[in-house]
Amino acid sequence: MSLNKAQKEAVSHKEGPCLVLAGPGSGKTLTIAKRIEYLIKVYKVRPEEILVITFTKYAAGEMRDRFQYVMEGRRLPVTFGTFHGIFYGILKWAYKLDQSNILSEEEKNLLLKEILKQMDWEQTEKSQEADFLQELSE
Repeated sequence: MSLNKAQKEAVSHKEGPCLVLAGPGSGKTLTIAKRIEYLIKVYKVRPEEILVITFTKYAAGEMRDRFQYVMEGRRLPVTFGTFHGIFYGILKWAYKLDQSNILSEEEKNLLLKEILKQMDWEQTEKSQEADFLQELSE
């Protein structure tokens, strides 16, 4: 597993954020896994202080697997997850919330429609209402 010059720069980057932007199959996952290894081994960052966030559960699993491979099977307490999963975990931990006191999609949509109605948005087209709800979800 050799890295090119740009990948090596990303792996060894020290201060501040580092953007890894590349196309499919170009080695982003390996680069990030090697970066985590580098943070732990060279910069002595404690694994439990490293958070890796991706967009999908699949990508988070791939990242975790690749990191474990890079670490030769050694399991370290690095946290891997999705934006939604990590933030849900924060809500559960910080505010003692669970599925019973977090709005479902249906409850959220009903509440937003009621708010729009109270704001006199009831005469808008259904497509505008749907666009508004979609925009809030993103």
